[in-house]
Order: sequence, then structure tokens, then C-alpha cells
Amino acid sequence: MHTGRIIHAEPTKELFIYMLVRDIPLIRAIVDLVDNSVDGATRLQSNDNYEGLWIKIFTSKDYVKIEDNCGGITVQEAEGYAFKFGKANDAAVTPKSIGRFGIGMKRSFFKIGQKFRVESTTSHSKFVILEDVEEWKNKNSWRFEFSEIEEGSNSPLSAVGTRIVIEKLHQNVSDDLGLGNFLSQLKQELTIAYTLKIKKGLSISINEQDIQPTPLNFRTSDQITVAKFEKEYKYLGSQEIDTPVRVKLYAGVSDRSLNEGGWYVFCNERMVLEADQTAITGWGTKTGFPKYHADLAFFRGYAFFESDDAAYLPWTTTKTGIDYDSPIYKSIKQEIYELTAPIITFLRKMADEKSRLERGEISESLLEQAYLQTSLRSVFEVGTSTNFTMPEQSKIIPRQKCGSIIYSKPIEELELVKELLNVSSNKEVGETTFDYYLNNEG
Repeated sequence: MHTGRIIHAEPTKELFIYMLVRDIPLIRAIVDLVDNSVDGATRLQSNDNYEGLWIKIFTSKDYVKIEDNCGGITVQEAEGYAFKFGKANDAAVTPKSIGRFGIGMKRSFFKIGQKFRVESTTSHSKFVILEDVEEWKNKNSWRFEFSEIEEGSNSPLSAVGTRIVIEKLHQNVSDDLGLGNFLSQLKQELTIAYTLKIKKGLSISINEQDIQPTPLNFRTSDQITVAKFEKEYKYLGSQEIDTPVRVKLYAGVSDRSLNEGGWYVFCNERMVLEADQTAITGWGTKTGFPKYHADLAFFRGYAFFESDDAAYLPWTTTKTGIDYDSPIYKSIKQEIYELTAPIITFLRKMADEKSRLERGEISESLLEQAYLQTSLRSVFEVGTSTNFTMPEQSKIIPRQKCGSIIYSKPIEELELVKELLNVSSNKEVGETTFDYYLNNEG
């Protein structure tokens, strides 16, 4: 019997690449590349100020190019993390970063094209990596090689940054990039993802068109305020974590917009849910609030989750949704409900007052008047309390109980009375004769 023989079970590069890219759409792959630049900006920023930092995205049917001045990648980071498949357990964590698993950049290269070039310059090092994926797949080694490398240099600040160029695009990628609506969708995805960063000064452009942030506003006054909840989580279930998750929730009213109403959820300043109006944030559930509808289009809620370790945040691996199984999110859903419920009550009462005003049952809507006296303010500038407050409601005069009187008379007589009373309907005959009797005989 022979022993010691082994079976090599390593995956082929073709299978590895296929599994890596098959479930990621092209837009998501491009945004993943931008994530690396955003993480670089996060490392550089101080006091939430990103002024002077920029990320430029260029696309055509022949290439995808991303340039930034966000600090660059050191040679040591390229060797130890950036170009490895997966993040080592002992890899340094960038506080409040977006990257989680260390596969985004490489996966994007494979998804988009067959050739990529990465140039990066820091204040003390620079390198170039140039790789043809087809040639790399035929090598026995899984390594990437530096085409150029320089350490110990002193580069000027104007030269610091990273430049990525992907060429020899896959045919389907080239076709998509030639479509106008694809670029519109990409722009929308970038707007959603990086609204907070842009608001804090980071410049992001695509084909030289600047991305504008989504407004995150409330309408407030002395009478109508914003509710706020804050908590720091140091445990995931029963497991203590070394980098706590900080949560801030804000809820109130803003401009009426059917599409913009709902909850907005951010993880480390990356928007993962925009204007959510589904059961994810409690809409239309037995334990939550009613199904979202037009009367509730004034509602706005903003949820911010932050942690120095992105792995503890309640988002999906694609950073485009919420992980329902996250213990932190399960806990926070009750707080979302408690902040939302009073605002729904207010909006229902305001809608009811408006209907009663239109029917002439009340002379004015105090709730609507109070809302019209509010001013628009950013979520980061509003004065907040623990509870939502609303103004006094209009007094409603109780309706009189009414009954019907039904009787029949010959047509000839009805027509004669109509002529005598100068009315045109049988109903008017009944009401007029009733009023005459009540006024003269009652």
C-alpha cells in the first residue's frame, strides 16, 4: 500500500474568478473601486472635513479610470493587504472604513476588463502594478508583481494619490458603458452611496460632472421638533466587541415628497438604504406602522451606524442593504418604531384636519398652519429632543345627528309646489317645506 500521495484541491483561477464576479453587477464593481478612494479620504480627514480631497471617475467603451488625491497606497499596504484575496486577521483596520473583506478591488478588476494598471504615490513611496488577467491566469503563482517600485522617496503633496486604469474591457461591459441610461444609474448609485462624504467636502465626479448630495433635511420650529435616539452597543448578542457600534436615530417631518419620504440608513457614512418605505424599517407590518402612503410623504428618518471595524455594522456584504440577522439591527428596530409612531399620528391628524376644512367642518387647520411656519434645516443642524413634539390640534365642533324624512306625493302636486317655491328638485321641496313649518309653527 502506497501512502503519502496527495490530491491538489486548490481552485483553478478560472473557477475562482467566475465565483468571485458572477453575482456582482457592473455598477457595484465600479462603486467598489471608489470605496478604496473613499477609505483613503477617511484616513486623511480630520474633524469630518474632506475639503480639498477629490475622486475622479472616467468611463468610455474602451476603459474605466479612477483617480484620486486621497493619500495613496504604500508599498507595504500593497504587499500586505491591498492586492491579497481576503483580509488577514491581523490586518490593520482603518477606523470608520467601508472595506470589509479585502476582495472588492480585485473582484472589480476581473469583472470589468482583462488588463489593469494601478499607480499609487504616497509621501514616501510609489509603485506601479500592471497585469494582464489572461496572462496571470496561466501562471502557476497567484502573486501580482510590481512593474515599478520606489521606497524612501519624498513626493510632493500634489503627486500623492492613486490612479487605476482598466482596459481591454469585456464586451458586455463595453456595451453597457456606451449606454446613456447606464451612466445615469451609475451617477445615482454614487449619489446614494457617498452623500454624507460629499456634504462634508469630498469632491466626486464622473466624466467631469460633479456628483451632488441628496438633501438630508427636516422642517422644524418651536412647535414641531425632531426626535433623537443615541446608543453605543458594546455587545453583539452575548459577545463583547472591542470596537463598539455607535447608533444615532433622527425622525421628524420635511417637505412632502412621495418618493423621498421614509427611512435613510447609513453605515460608516455610506448610505445603504435610501428613502426606505418597506417592511425593512417597519412599514406595513403587524408590529410596526401602517403601509406607507401619500399622507405620510412628509416623514423623514435618518439612521447612522458607526464603528471603527466595519464588520460589526448591520449591512450586507454588498453594502446595499441591511443584514436582518444583525443583533444590533434587531435591537434598534424597536427604537425606530418608537420614534416613527408619534410622527405618523401627527401626519394622520393633519390630513384629517385638512379634509374637515375642505368639508367646512372647521374654519382652520392649526396643524397645517404650524407645519407651514417651519423652516428647512439639515439633520446635522437641528435642535433635537428625545421625543417628537407637535402643536395643538384644531377643535372640532361635534356633528349634529340627522335623520331622513321620506314620503310620496302625486307628481302633479309636486310639480305645482316646485313652481310655487321656485325650486327644481324633490329634495328641495322637502327641505324648504320642513324649514317653513319649523320657522312658522315650531
